[in-house]
Amino acid sequence: MGSKTVTFVRPTLRFSSGLPSPGRFGKSAILIHDRAISRHLKGFSAWVAKFPAAYGVEGGEALKDLNAFPAHMTRILALADRFSAKDLTIVVAGGGSVGDFGGFVASILKRGVQLVQIPSTWLSAIDSAHGGKTALNLGTVKNQIGTYYSAREVHLVRSVLLAQGPDRIRDALGELAKIALIDGGRRWAGLAKGNDTGAALLWKWLPEAIDAKYRVVVRDPYEQKRIRQVLNLGHTLGHILEAHYRLSHGVAVAQGLLFAVEWSRKKRLLSETAYEPVAELLYGRCGFRSLAGTPGFRPIPLRRFLALARSDKKRFSATRVTFIFLRKPGQTRLENVEIEAFAAEARAQGWLA
Repeated sequence: MGSKTVTFVRPTLRFSSGLPSPGRFGKSAILIHDRAISRHLKGFSAWVAKFPAAYGVEGGEALKDLNAFPAHMTRILALADRFSAKDLTIVVAGGGSVGDFGGFVASILKRGVQLVQIPSTWLSAIDSAHGGKTALNLGTVKNQIGTYYSAREVHLVRSVLLAQGPDRIRDALGELAKIALIDGGRRWAGLAKGNDTGAALLWKWLPEAIDAKYRVVVRDPYEQKRIRQVLNLGHTLGHILEAHYRLSHGVAVAQGLLFAVEWSRKKRLLSETAYEPVAELLYGRCGFRSLAGTPGFRPIPLRRFLALARSDKKRFSATRVTFIFLRKPGQTRLENVEIEAFAAEARAQGWLA
């Protein structure tokens, strides 16, 4: 018998000024939500109360701990037993960790039920709510357990996103800059030359950033052709910094972007002519600065760096990592580089002791 081809279906994107009516998700909807949202968004608790069932969680990497997952599922199954499996919908309102958790729940509950994502942070609205990846963590290693499971709808709610503080805005700039560099073209030019800042910048470019990500995802939804790997631009070092320094994901990606761009320039893959506008975007428009060498900075011990590099699930082999270099906005280059060469460049840029 021939193998069946699984087709990726792009979710319906719904942009709105306020939260959608709970009634639109039917009488068999379970809301998984970050309790923190109610602490800074007026009316959120009343909205939660209108769902047939709701399960509140605390966002963060601890939520994705595989060891804690059975207890969560026991409680969620108790809620799900009230409803018919064929009509069940999981609605997820939260940031990246809650989206990963809720998406994984929907993908395995009753062998898969309808999923709706309502990202509550700029970072998740730009990146993690799209593309169908779900994940749990195994020990200290992120995203080792997961599925590909696309949402039916993704709601981008302006009032929810504008309730985020300035730290969350800075968090999202790394992913926004990343997708602009990958996509190139008018998106890159418009972002690089625009004057908007802060939340206005993110809301204006949100549809473009999402569309740019899906332009990559639809060509390789299940990472079988290495096309989707370009979305890891800035993440190879970023994941190491995130784990070692406990940086937020967005800040770590921004640092990883600077590292990738400088290494690309050093290898002469990125010409000086192409480098100048890229540097203006990253250092000027986005205000990124390398943390390596700043007052109080402590470099990563080599052994720790190598252990984290080898534990990354995106590595190519035990001795090599797939690194994404930039040739120019809209053109990347994937190379399987020796981990020792990666470490040597990290030392040259000040990250290693």
